Amino acid sequence: MMPALEGIIARRILLNWWIEPEVARRLVPEPFEPAIVNGLAVGGICLIRLEQVRPVGMSAALGISSENMAHRIAVRYPSAGGMRDGVYIWRRDTGSLINTLLGGRVFPGVHYDAEFQIAEEEDALGLRVLSNDGSTDVTLHARTGVPWKWSLLFPQLTDAASFFERGARGFSCRLDGGGVEGVELRQQHWEMSPLAVEDVRSAFFDNDKRFPRGAAGFDSAVIMRGIPHTWHELKDVPALAGAAA
Repeated sequence: MMPALEGIIARRILLNWWIEPEVARRLVPEPFEPAIVNGLAVGGICLIRLEQVRPVGMSAALGISSENMAHRIAVRYPSAGGMRDGVYIWRRDTGSLINTLLGGRVFPGVHYDAEFQIAEEEDALGLRVLSNDGSTDVTLHARTGVPWKWSLLFPQLTDAASFFERGARGFSCRLDGGGVEGVELRQQHWEMSPLAVEDVRSAFFDNDKRFPRGAAGFDSAVIMRGIPHTWHELKDVPALAGAAA
């Protein structure tokens, strides 16, 4: 088991897509099942800058910083206490060599190399991620300091905040492909602000072989900043029904 880690979420962007449930079900292994909101599954991209990450109790001066990205879908899964909420992570990308080397080996989560290009202004944000194989490239241009705009998934900002707070447990395929491993993100608070997305392009969600035309669409986006947090490896990981996805 990895030691608990602590640090600061300097910036966390959640880009959200709605997905037709029948398509979503084909993209997650059993016993996970897509979480349904207003008749739709919830997929997305988490773009997160972490700072001062180190084992709990260690000096912040010894922590590391990194830019990271996760393509994921909200799920429910069986546990000893009944059905629980979480996210199934299809793929993680990172700009950190340490995360690439240690992810899936020392701590849960296989990471792939990527280049992160970030441009931040007082009320605007530009971001480009170039993955090592092009399959998860992302381009984003957005404005901050805007009111929430009604969406198919989340009519109110509070709906989005409560939904994502319930899904703080993330699962992904192990490096050896023999099952899944999990990690839990514990934030001290879940303060979100809306993002007005002017342009977003995703090689993953724009792939019509994965998501046929009309089966998925961009929905909404939020941003968090300056949040103390900890990471904890999960012991109660569900066994997959059949081969790992």
